[in-house]
Amino acid sequence: MAQLYTDYHRLCLSLHDELFIIDLNQTLYFMADDHYTHVYYVTGTHFMVPFGLSRIEESLERLAIRHPHPFQRLGRKYIANLASVLNINTTKQQLTLLAANGKTVTLQVSKPVLRELLSTITDTYGNGLI
Repeated sequence: MAQLYTDYHRLCLSLHDELFIIDLNQTLYFMADDHYTHVYYVTGTHFMVPFGLSRIEESLERLAIRHPHPFQRLGRKYIANLASVLNINTTKQQLTLLAANGKTVTLQVSKPVLRELLSTITDTYGNGLI
């Protein structure tokens, strides 16, 4: 049985005789791939872990109880770092994230999911500072 551990800056996911450590400060987004998850860092580095996106989400939810974090599930395919959001375009169904190197990453996300995200952000912050 796989165990998922969390601490303040990273997720530690163990499976049998293997341990995966994900640095949340470096994570731009997670992307589902069947029973695996691709992890994309702000530096452009990416790797795959043998856990489904729902398992990553559960671990992040447990972490949020003790330490708030900027990650949010976006539909079936992504968990994104909302601190990296540069643009939300519901018409084009695109979410643009800004990586640390100044490059942008555009994710294709459904209109309903983007509308909900847009509403959540504007309800929380309005047109003020985030």
